[in-house]
Amino acid sequence: MKKLTLKALFISAIAAMSMNAQAADDVYSQCISDGDNVIATALKDGSTAARALEQKTEISACMAELAKIEAKYGDKTVGVNPSSVMTPEDRAKWAKLFDAIDAKGFKGVPYLQAAYYR
Repeated sequence: MKKLTLKALFISAIAAMSMNAQAADDVYSQCISDGDNVIATALKDGSTAARALEQKTEISACMAELAKIEAKYGDKTVGVNPSSVMTPEDRAKWAKLFDAIDAKGFKGVPYLQAAYYR
């Protein structure tokens, strides 16, 4: 019985580590969750608490993810708003990431409304 319990514990630990590794690899979702956390904290506890919040990713890493989305469209984005040439799916991802970057930088409409109207 003891061996079975240890095996189950070992297997569940490996599964948890692999899920954490997959979650850690996705910079896009980390940026989104950081932005959502900043907005939620500003809404609940105010802008001072939101600014004190530790974030998982840097804004530069999120900007690199934004550039990856834009890079799929190459020269079509030169001189125009990149969202005007994107597919609806990419446009939604791009806009959500853009809002998260603004929130991580403590600016943008969702963050400012959360901080002001709390």
